[in-house]
Amino acid sequence: MAEPAVLMAKRERRVHVRHAVDSLARIDLVRCGLKLSGRILDLSPEGCRLRCDDPYTLGIYTRIEVEFQLEGFPLRLVGVVQAIHDLHTVGIRFLDISARKREQLARLMTEIEEVERMEATGCLPEPSGPVGP
Repeated sequence: MAEPAVLMAKRERRVHVRHAVDSLARIDLVRCGLKLSGRILDLSPEGCRLRCDDPYTLGIYTRIEVEFQLEGFPLRLVGVVQAIHDLHTVGIRFLDISARKREQLARLMTEIEEVERMEATGCLPEPSGPVGP
């Protein structure tokens, strides 16, 4: 019998690390014209996980456009629902990313990784601007 860790490793097919994020997102369901609001919970160059404010009632492989802004980078990406985790949370796989948007996403990933490194080492920059009342 295989060890549980081995079974878990076999199930993980992601190539890229997903970075925990928290940002407002707008989700457009392309075919039916429905618009949802929610939050983006994690992000990788290949996809993201979204938490919708209202229950997600459509099926897997629904084509979507997701729009969000992180670290000053606004992005609008096309994708497909790859996984339904619960009534509110879905996994998205990005599709048809242009070279320009792929470059923007790569810069955003670099920025997120830099912030994560700074947080891990306790080296966050001091806030700029006036402090106090």
